[in-house]
Amino acid sequence: MAPVAVKGLRARQAEATRELLIDVARDLFTRQGYAATSIDDIIGQAGVARGALYHHFAGKEALFKAVYDVVEGEVIARVVATAQNGPTPWEGVVAGLRAFLDACLEPSFRRIVILDSVSVLQARAAEGGIEQIEMSMLVAVLTPLTTTSPDLASVPVRPLAYVALGGLYGAALYIARSDKPKKARAEADIVLDRIVSGLRSAAAGG
Repeated sequence: MAPVAVKGLRARQAEATRELLIDVARDLFTRQGYAATSIDDIIGQAGVARGALYHHFAGKEALFKAVYDVVEGEVIARVVATAQNGPTPWEGVVAGLRAFLDACLEPSFRRIVILDSVSVLQARAAEGGIEQIEMSMLVAVLTPLTTTSPDLASVPVRPLAYVALGGLYGAALYIARSDKPKKARAEADIVLDRIVSGLRSAAAGG
């Protein structure tokens, strides 16, 4: 086999191993939580050597961050697509935010992104390293509102997105920590509808 072909094969095998580790870790982190999942659990279920894991990740936290990025990325893409498909900017915002809150009922998003990431990625959060994808999501979702009225056109989108991010994560934690998450999700919808209705009325001049 030619050297280039060998190199290409090894690269594909390495990428397959990395994806396998992420998939296995995602399943274990979802079912057991970060703290209760060990490196031995992961490599045992994946059927790979310890060195293979450390070839791709510095440790369990780095693997968790990779899983976090995948799970969060799936939801963010869905939220933005849902918002952009709304027939009007206001309906798009409501649909997009509801899609985010719906994700809080999904086991992987609930455990990995909403619950465990707070403690596992605390240092990154303090440095602003894990909020940028959510900020990009909210800027994309909220920007169309600035075209709906002169009052909203004067509102800077980035600080608006930061305010929305705080409320959205508060609602997400409320749902994720509830012993009746479906009920909590429905209650969050009531609050979301009231807030959006109030903003929409104010933007329309009362």
